[in-house]
Amino acid sequence: MRTSFIIVVLLLSAAGVAADDSTLVDSTRGGEIPVDTLLFEPGQMLRSFAAVTDTTNRETRLIQNPTTALLKSLAVPGLGQLGNRRYLKAVLFFGLDVWMIGSAIHYGRQASDFRELYGAADPDNVTLRNDYYSLYRDRKDERNKLTWYAVIVTFFSMFDAYVDAHLSGFPRREDDAVLRMQLAPDCDGRPVASVSLSF
Repeated sequence: MRTSFIIVVLLLSAAGVAADDSTLVDSTRGGEIPVDTLLFEPGQMLRSFAAVTDTTNRETRLIQNPTTALLKSLAVPGLGQLGNRRYLKAVLFFGLDVWMIGSAIHYGRQASDFRELYGAADPDNVTLRNDYYSLYRDRKDERNKLTWYAVIVTFFSMFDAYVDAHLSGFPRREDDAVLRMQLAPDCDGRPVASVSLSF
C-alpha cells in the first residue's frame, strides 16, 4: 500500500513536470511546435559568468602530441614528462622506475643464488634446506612485487604525460587568486553567488 502510494506520487510529479516543460514553444518556427527542451540563446543564459571572449584553438598550441607523450613514457618512464617540460616529474618517474627495476634485478639474483644453495645442500640437513628455500621464496616474492611496482609507475608516467600534453595548450594562471567569490544577477535578475577554487 505504501509503495503504491509513493509510485503514484512520483508519477503525478513527473506528469506535472512534463506538462510544465511541454508549454515551451519553439520560437524559430513561428511558435506552433511545442518543445520540451530549452535551447541556449546567446546573450541570455550565463551572461555574467561564461562570456566567450577567446576563440583560440588550444589544440594548435600543444607542446607535443599527447599520443607521442604517452608512447615516450611507455618506452622510458619520464621521457613524456621531459617533452612536456615537467622536469621534476620526469626525474621522479625515471628515478622511481630505475630504482624499482634495479632492486628487482638484485632480488632476482639473490633468489637464484639461494635456489642454487638449496639444490647443493645436503639432503639429510632438512633445516638448512628449509632455510635456503625460505630465503629463495622471500627474494623471489620481493622481485615479483618490485617488478609489478615498476609496471604501475610506468603506467602512471604514461597517463600523466598524456594528460599534461593535452593541458599544455591552455594558458597558465599562476598569478590568479586561488579562491574567488562573485555575487551577480542571473538571466532572470535573481542574485546568484558563485565560488571558484583554482588548483
